Amino acid sequence: MSSPTPPTISSPYAPDLAEIRAWIEKRIAALKFGELIVAILALISRMRDINLELVRQLAHLRRARPRSETLKRLEAQLTLPLQGLLPLPAKPTSPERARAKEPKASRKGKHPGRAALPAHLPRVERINAVPLHERTCPLCGHTMTTVGHEVCEILEVEPARIYVLRRKDERVACPHDDTIVSAKAPPQIVERGKLGDTLIVEALGDKYIDHQPIERQSRRYTRSGADIAPQTLGRSVAAALDLLSPIAREIKKETRASALLATDATGLPVLDEDHPHGIRNGTMWCWVGDNKWVTFSYAPSGDANSVKAFLGDDLCRTVQCDGTSVTAFLERAGGKRPGCWSHGRRRFVECARAGDELALVPLRMIRRLFAVERLSARLGETPEVRLLRRREHSAPVLVELRAWVDEQRAAIPPKTPLGKALGYLHRQWHRLVLFLSDGRIELTNNRVERELRSLVLGRKNWLFAHGDLGGERTATILTILGTCVAYRVNPRAYLHVVTKLIVNGWPQARLRELLPDRIVELHPTLRLQASAARPPPSLPAPA
Repeated sequence: MSSPTPPTISSPYAPDLAEIRAWIEKRIAALKFGELIVAILALISRMRDINLELVRQLAHLRRARPRSETLKRLEAQLTLPLQGLLPLPAKPTSPERARAKEPKASRKGKHPGRAALPAHLPRVERINAVPLHERTCPLCGHTMTTVGHEVCEILEVEPARIYVLRRKDERVACPHDDTIVSAKAPPQIVERGKLGDTLIVEALGDKYIDHQPIERQSRRYTRSGADIAPQTLGRSVAAALDLLSPIAREIKKETRASALLATDATGLPVLDEDHPHGIRNGTMWCWVGDNKWVTFSYAPSGDANSVKAFLGDDLCRTVQCDGTSVTAFLERAGGKRPGCWSHGRRRFVECARAGDELALVPLRMIRRLFAVERLSARLGETPEVRLLRRREHSAPVLVELRAWVDEQRAAIPPKTPLGKALGYLHRQWHRLVLFLSDGRIELTNNRVERELRSLVLGRKNWLFAHGDLGGERTATILTILGTCVAYRVNPRAYLHVVTKLIVNGWPQARLRELLPDRIVELHPTLRLQASAARPPPSLPAPA
């Protein structure tokens, strides 16, 4: 039988002291001391939970950005004298020890020096000559001659130059009759438009790569002496997006063909004249395949139908995502939904930020899981080898963590922040351990969240899309840019090259050759330079 619910004395959010005093006096007069103790303890416990939650929110709002979730910084935060959370550290007992200062470490000889500038960039030489009045020797009076140069390389840029391209379409006529032939106008993104293709593609890249709204770009061109109406520039960019939509559709086919998928969604404000507020929220889904393909899919709403619209009839597949119920139909159809350990870890991070030292215990265990993944990635292991490594090093950590979760859930109230974190792990455990059965499954869904970051940063600047059609066009360009970055292809240069090829009549049957995984065969200069590899890390010792 469950224990009876203790009577409510007063609201734990705004307790009435007079009401509490009257209630206590009545229970004392009635000699109901047991009921009195239970009720007071229940009130104090509830006030403690509310206070902890408010302290957590306050610490979250006051901390500096960006929000770091690294365990090292979380442990360092708990050593700070945060008012109301932890006691102040003890002062040194010896005055001499307090005045003692360690000598400042010297940086001399430790700096690696300035890194070399990229070797693939063109070099423009400029001679810095010695002035004429300094070329006379002060000892003998003869004119000195050049014996060499000291080379100094500086990274520079040439500002963009706006000009008017004056095209002259030739007409030829026969001198013997009235036959006249005129040169055909070359194809353009906007037929007979006033804006050139290069300018339109640059505007497209400025908006979706550098997140500059069309209105802001128009003002920049005005300052340069060229008045371009935002409506004209916006329609031209929309025409370029429609021209590139076949590329996005081919990338979508490659993404859907992946054996494993990962997905997440975020909101996208869109203009809607029929909506009471003029703006409503659409949903932008991001899909990442196991072969680097990235696809963004727009939907007016973020329900299960939007997911089914992307997957089609094949629902019995593996899709990594968070614990949302929107994708629960995949498991009912026989598929799998691997969980994300970053989501499971994040709740403990919030508890640690609020001053709960007990939350550091699971964070140290989860850190060992991430260390195994980092080591495997640095070594470039195949999924089969990575699976063996996980079963050797990660499986014992999960056994230890599961035992700790079961032990703490029996003692910590489920409505507290730490109780909610434990409850999430308990509910999602069967999904969080699926990475032990398949080496292709990632430990987290972080890559999808990184892909969504470009959209989240962009919408802070251009604020909204123009209707559902604008949302679909946004998905088109984000699909192309995300896949370019995944295949280490320069996205801005790729837009210029591919747009020019399509405008000039690239055959649709050979469209597959223009995708980022093959374009470097035709244009090797589009490939980005690879970064230097770092040595593999070592596994941390169990805490």
